Amino acid sequence: MKNNIKKLNKQVLFAGLAILFCSILASCAKMDDYKKFTKGGEISYTGKLDSVIINSGKYRVVLNGLFLADPKVKKCVVYWNNKADSVVVPITRTANVDTLKLTITNITEGVQNFVIYTYDGDGNKSIPVYKTGRVYGDRYQASLSNRGVNSAFTNETGVSTIEWGGMDRVSGVFATEVIYTDNANAEKTVRVPIDVNNFVLPNFKEKGTIKYRTLFLPDTLSVDTFYTAYTDMYIPKFSKVDVTSTYLKNVGPGIVASSMSGTRWGILRDWITSASVKNASGTVGGFENKSGGVISLEAGWGLPNVTDGKIYQTIDLPAGNYRFEIVMTDFNTGGTRYLAVAAGSTLPNVADITSGSIAFSSFESKMLNFTLDTDKQVSLGFAATLSGSANAGMYAKIPSVKLFKINYL
Repeated sequence: MKNNIKKLNKQVLFAGLAILFCSILASCAKMDDYKKFTKGGEISYTGKLDSVIINSGKYRVVLNGLFLADPKVKKCVVYWNNKADSVVVPITRTANVDTLKLTITNITEGVQNFVIYTYDGDGNKSIPVYKTGRVYGDRYQASLSNRGVNSAFTNETGVSTIEWGGMDRVSGVFATEVIYTDNANAEKTVRVPIDVNNFVLPNFKEKGTIKYRTLFLPDTLSVDTFYTAYTDMYIPKFSKVDVTSTYLKNVGPGIVASSMSGTRWGILRDWITSASVKNASGTVGGFENKSGGVISLEAGWGLPNVTDGKIYQTIDLPAGNYRFEIVMTDFNTGGTRYLAVAAGSTLPNVADITSGSIAFSSFESKMLNFTLDTDKQVSLGFAATLSGSANAGMYAKIPSVKLFKINYL
């Protein structure tokens, strides 16, 4: 028994020594591998480019960065297109923080991944800096459209006004450029910010033509502005005659109700109001006892949603040019809302306004221009779909409206 135990102990001892010996050999091998890569010395890294920002552009980018501490940097290499393309920039360091501003051109449109290294005079390179940039080109250009014009006119007092249509800000639109001739026969160029809906052309020469184009910045880092092609437009002169009292009733100021439920909400007199607008107490709506009485569309704050809500009057109009205006409107954003005129005794549903109306415009424009080629029965007013919650909502309050007959001069 004792001999067996001694034999077992010797076997364990030999096995342990064998494992220890193999470990020492492996460690030596790893040290030898390290020496192969370092060639007997330490790894030396060059200071990397710091604070890198890549500005987008049209078939180009602008790369910006800082050289902070390492005085040994001699060059910077930038790769893109999976390292198939590159550019080498010689660097001369000073005692201060140095900047790099590099424009790289002829880059394919789309998202590009950039890898940036710096090198010293011995060929030692920095750790890589990875940055993503965006390049714009013909595909983005093809998606752009010129800003629409709801109306453009010179009134009887000589004031020339352009009423611009709305645009989706996601496209990067920020302004419209207008070129025109003034009263001194001088060519003028003005830039109209995208948030301006009605713009008066200073000293515009009457019955003249303008040309305009729309400007876009694809993103906040873009160094290039994109433009649509110019559109030419003639601006006529006209006079307008107020025909509100001839055709419309209960137009304000001081809108009145035909009946009330409580002290705030009621039903409009002389206007046709759809059921979804009558969402206060389930029976009344369209009139609100506010600011002397207003036409009201509202959803939320305890009121049900308004779906295909309509408030309008049906009237007979002779052939001619007309303008329907909202005066002193109070409204917030959201939902879908239109000023509209349609043939017949009702307005289309909201989804059908654009195809089923004689004319329509956004609520924000506060103005609707339309032309009747023949005498016609029309319905004129408002269509909206609004939604809300217990703590938020959408609304539009209209204290007064006007109808004008337009005569072009």
